[in-house]
Amino acid sequence: MKLFLDTNVVVDAVKFREPFVHAIVPIFEMADGGIHQLIISDLTFVNVAYLTKKGMSLGEWYGLLDELRSNVQIVTTGETSIDAALLLRAKDFEDAVQYFSAKQAAADCIITRNKKDFYFSDIPVYTPEEFLLK
Repeated sequence: MKLFLDTNVVVDAVKFREPFVHAIVPIFEMADGGIHQLIISDLTFVNVAYLTKKGMSLGEWYGLLDELRSNVQIVTTGETSIDAALLLRAKDFEDAVQYFSAKQAAADCIITRNKKDFYFSDIPVYTPEEFLLK
């Protein structure tokens, strides 16, 4: 399956945020084992880079980014996703952009901790815990 990861769950994984890390790490492990393909937007990658830099040496930080990059496919957000999100007029613009990026990547589902923000999605949306129970 192609799993599109929202920014919040990627940050949970790379920053080992409790208690959320325990549900997202197994999903990364399944992908590492070839069971699933993980997809994130370029927007997520940049946001993760910004949110993780503080308190790390440059070498540690780039090591973390290299490891993340080796585990995910990155879909380009682009003007099509931005324009579609603008037309949608969703309550959370950033999640609308993520949704259209997931559609562009032909994702089978979206994994997020904020399901309610994807109320408009025709792609199945799961929390990490829900996905693990599937």
